[in-house]
Formats: sequence, C-alpha cells, structure tokens
Amino acid sequence: MDVNDSLNYDELKIAILRKYDINRETYRQQFRSLDVEPSESPKELYVRLKELYGKWMQPKSKSVEEVGEVIIMEQYLRMLSPELQVWVREHDPQTASQAATLADVFVAARRGSQPWCWKSSRDDRKSTFSRPVIRNIPNAGTVYAPQQKRKGSPQ
Repeated sequence: MDVNDSLNYDELKIAILRKYDINRETYRQQFRSLDVEPSESPKELYVRLKELYGKWMQPKSKSVEEVGEVIIMEQYLRMLSPELQVWVREHDPQTASQAATLADVFVAARRGSQPWCWKSSRDDRKSTFSRPVIRNIPNAGTVYAPQQKRKGSPQ
C-alpha cells in the first residue's frame, strides 16, 4: 500500500480487511457459531451477535427482500452436499436463484451419480444446533435449552 493511501482511513480499512480475508462470510460464520466467550455475560453475547449481524447482513443498505434473499441463500447452501456447496460458492452466485441454476448445472454434469443434498431426516448437523455450547465458564450452573417436542406429546 502506498504511504499516501495509508493516511486515508477508508483505503486503509479496505486493505486490512482484504489482507486478513475478513468479509461478510466471516461475519456470517461468527454469527452462526454457538461459541460463548468465557467471560461474556448474556448481555455482552447479545451485543456481540447484534454487531455481527449488522456486519454480515448490512441491513441499513438493503430492502426487506434483499435481507430475505441472503437468508434464503444461506439456508439453500446449507442443504446442499458439501462438494456441491463448495462448487456453488466458488462460482459466487449473487442470489439463491443463481445458486439453484449453478447447482442444476453441477448435478446435470454428473448425471445424478452423487447425492446433491444432505439427508432430509436425522442428519448429524441437527444435533449440533439443538444444544447451546458454553466453554470455560466457572460456576455456570444449568443452561436453559428449550425441550424438543416429542411425537405424540401435547404442545
């Protein structure tokens, strides 16, 4: 970076974020992480999540439909097989519709020789998201986690 450019805050910030590969995907992963910092209070966790959401979603510059599109894209990609997820992400689709078109191309080129999605029932990822993860918090006591509905039980 040129010395004169380093005096411009916006240019410096862009260069640092690029150097350390910090982008919306980084913030999305941190937002979706279930890790709680060891000394973090519930209020601090909330503030951290709100900040990460703002950096990931950038809602002030988007319409409701655009925010929805980001969420739909994320869920769509999570439902694809790992190999297909990587391939679609490498092609950098801007919308979920573009991602679906890319996925169709991938599946058609392989003529259905491999599964293109995660199993629709009982896959390992579901258990990961049903339990909160709290690390290294002394005297944390019991963590509240909503009970999962059981078949045949009243709501």
